[in-house]
Amino acid sequence: FLIVSFGWRLALIVLAIIVGVVFSLLALVLVRNSPESCGLRADGDYSDAGDKPTVPIPDRTPQEAKHSPVFWIYSGALGLYSVFGTALVFHIVSIFNEAGRSAEEAFTYFFPVAIVSTSVNLLSSWLSDYWPLKRLLIIKLVGFMASGWGILHLQYDWGYWLLVCGFGVTSGLWGVLSNLAFIRFFGRLYLGEISGVNMTLTVIGSAIGPVMFSVGLDIFGSYHAAIWLNMLL
Repeated sequence: FLIVSFGWRLALIVLAIIVGVVFSLLALVLVRNSPESCGLRADGDYSDAGDKPTVPIPDRTPQEAKHSPVFWIYSGALGLYSVFGTALVFHIVSIFNEAGRSAEEAFTYFFPVAIVSTSVNLLSSWLSDYWPLKRLLIIKLVGFMASGWGILHLQYDWGYWLLVCGFGVTSGLWGVLSNLAFIRFFGRLYLGEISGVNMTLTVIGSAIGPVMFSVGLDIFGSYHAAIWLNMLL
């Protein structure tokens, strides 16, 4: 709507103001540094008499985290989403054209994905209080496989909706796992540095993904090879 009404340059300026000014003010007013700063206790800390037993969360150092297979399993799974997700967004029109679908269909695809992703995010955020994160990770990876299979069969309606549902599930669970995994397994003391390593891998993945898909298209004449490689990983 902004692009049609004002052109893409002014649309970017308006979005920059919203993100840079409005959200910064909201963060200044609403965001807090820790539960303790609000007189609250972190989830699972019931140390008063008569409350539930305290659930200890060990504070691991970054070095301990990097030597843990759990760290690399979750970081790898989250980073792989970045590889696939960024490539999909960058090449969305070309991928849909390869399946005989229009650019309009490619862009309207994002709306149902957003609905699925938001719904899954809300549901899985609630379930994470009762389920082990491993179960959510496996569901995320199944959703990832489903989205890849959907692209491979995007010329069919069932392939389109498999992509929508699969990638929506993956996106919704990515947000939950990236927020919860490292604090749950490694504690809060070094959370910034540990999650920072994961974010570095995620950013690297977002740079690799579009190149991987482009090279695959140049060599094989199709995106299918890059998609199969992501699914194999």
